[in-house]
Amino acid sequence: MKTNEVNDSIIGKRCKCIFTGLMVTGTIESINVTEYTAEVMVRFDEPHSWGNEIYEYDWAHARLHDEFGSLQYLEIIDDQYKTVKVAFEKPIREINRMFTNDYTNWGVVNLKEWCDSYESSRFTQIGEHCAIITSEYNMEYVREWLMKNTPVKEIETII
Repeated sequence: MKTNEVNDSIIGKRCKCIFTGLMVTGTIESINVTEYTAEVMVRFDEPHSWGNEIYEYDWAHARLHDEFGSLQYLEIIDDQYKTVKVAFEKPIREINRMFTNDYTNWGVVNLKEWCDSYESSRFTQIGEHCAIITSEYNMEYVREWLMKNTPVKEIETII
């Protein structure tokens, strides 16, 4: 990926990137563009260990003036995925209580776990009331479920 391609539209996209010399997959969770660099935070699909540490995410970055850095190895892999930005009327931490208070009914402890357990879907919280959800072929069902079971304020399709 080039530094000029780093913008808000890539948040929530599935990607592959380099971490400790290995290509790993994950979801873009955040970006940061400064005067000198462009950076993309990738939350890995599964934690990776390096030495005695476990890493759940890492930043791919590059210098703006010469593109040098790990960002050059980052590649979006979810062109077939649909992405929505969901704004909830209540904070996500309050919605999570619905799951923890009735675990026997839901079988999960929070909204992220519910979305991530839905085949080919990923949930990335980007604010107290907002999240990005991606899904390869189940988006219409995820959308329908959210509208019925959570206090959704707005669901915006991201192209």
